[in-house]
Amino acid sequence: MKYWNDLRGDVAAYGEDALHVRERCVFVLSCLGLSLSQLLGQNNPTPSDRVPFPIELVTAFVKEHGLDPQLNADFVRFNYFYNGCRHFGLSTNGSGYYRVDQLTFPVAEQCYSFGLDLWRTVISVFKQDPQNDLSAFDLMALDPGC
Repeated sequence: MKYWNDLRGDVAAYGEDALHVRERCVFVLSCLGLSLSQLLGQNNPTPSDRVPFPIELVTAFVKEHGLDPQLNADFVRFNYFYNGCRHFGLSTNGSGYYRVDQLTFPVAEQCYSFGLDLWRTVISVFKQDPQNDLSAFDLMALDPGC
């Protein structure tokens, strides 16, 4: 969150001329996507022999908890850019570079906002279980930019 807020401040001050905007967006989305993957993977409602791909984890979580199926569609867009960031590199079809080339600051901002919303959703579901001690966890308090 701190890195994102620093980037947001630099873009507000300098626009697209801010230093390394795209690279910083890639870093933030890579970290955010990984944190979501870990959060959902550690709490997978349908354990199996392997940890499912993030899209499978979100789908299972939405189904298990009766959440709005729009989360799945929104995650597909987030995952498109997250995968582009984490699988960036030379390929025969250029898909990794193409996804990162599409990652502008406004797109990253939308992805970041969705990622935080998904975090909030997951935590709110877990807060409903009295065995989970999440009463003091406040994601909004961690991000002064929200």
